[in-house]
Order: sequence, then structure tokens, then C-alpha cells
Amino acid sequence: MKIIKWLSAFLALYAEVALGCNIYPLEIVHRALMRGPLMTNISSSPNQWSGRTTINSGSATAVVSTFSINSDSILNLAIQAALPAGYTTRGQITGIVSGNASGVASTTAVYSGQTIHATLMTETAPASLGGLQNGLRVNSIVDGVSFAISTANSSAIGVLAATFGWSIPQAEPRGIKVNSISSRNYFILGWADGAARPVDTTVMWEIRRTS
Repeated sequence: MKIIKWLSAFLALYAEVALGCNIYPLEIVHRALMRGPLMTNISSSPNQWSGRTTINSGSATAVVSTFSINSDSILNLAIQAALPAGYTTRGQITGIVSGNASGVASTTAVYSGQTIHATLMTETAPASLGGLQNGLRVNSIVDGVSFAISTANSSAIGVLAATFGWSIPQAEPRGIKVNSISSRNYFILGWADGAARPVDTTVMWEIRRTS
């Protein structure tokens, strides 16, 4: 009888503590026996607390509607980007021979309105630079296909062969932040620098409510 009384008292205390901290008793009982990864439900619903939301190509933000969000909620964010073939954000244009004024780089990451960084990587004497003395410029952009870099005044270069290095910082799929929260209504997430990317990017999110 004493064993039964002690067991009953233990179970009663256990249930009180478990329910008081909003954790289901069965979850605690089975936690030591878990053999797989923790999972969360991302089914769409008015009270959704986790999910996947796509920031569309050409857009810098996306809106997530859910009653579960509070103004003091903590959100975990992670990027799940499915990049297309040839999505390169930096590289070189090589073998631009003397007498030409431009070179073409192929990448699916390029998009109109982006800032493209370009620099001359060929070591040569200033006197032989020709048209390169006036700097470089982006001559044309074909969205999602290629872009051309040329001398600033379209004059032919004077070196035997030149190499241009280039990069597109805005095309790198990283840096997501929460822009704003409307309690019990929605929140807006987007690229940290406010610039749109030329590719659909899926953001995985999870809400941790603090009140």
C-alpha cells in the first residue's frame, strides 16, 4: 500500500509540474526514448507557428499572415534557396584582346538594376592601357543570361590580353531579417539590405512566443 501511495503522490506531483510548464506529460515520458529528429508542423492555418515562405524574384519582402505572432515574439529564420544552373555571383572575363573594347560574362544571377563591381586584373604598364585608362562600365545586361563590361568610353584596350574580375554582391542569397510585426495579424520578412534578388528564395521560419 505504501508503494502505491508514494507512486500516486509522485504521479500527481509530476502531472502538476508538467501541466504547469505547458508541456504535455506524455512528451516528457517519451523524450528519453526518442530516436529521430524533432519535427514541427508547417501546415497552413490561421494559428500557424512555422512554415516556408517564398520571397519572389524581383521582390525584397514577403508577408506571412498568422495569429501566432506577437510584437515581442522571437523568430528563427533560415534560407532555403533553390538556385538555378549557372547562378554565379563572381568570376572573371578573360582573354579580351587588344583592339576590343568589351567582354561578356554569362550568369543566371544577373538582373537589371543591380550593382556590378568590375576591376582590371591584368598587370601592365599604364602607357599601354589604351581605353582602360578611363575605367570600366557595364555596357549591357540581359536579365538572367549575361552582361557585358566595356571601357568607360568604349575605346579599344591597348594591352595584348586583359582579364576583368567581377562580382554581384546583391545577387548573393543571404541576409534575411524581420522588417515589421503586427501582433496577432502578420509579420513581414525580407532581404536585410532591402534589395530584390533575381531568384525565388524560400525562407524557413519558426515563431517563439515570449508572452
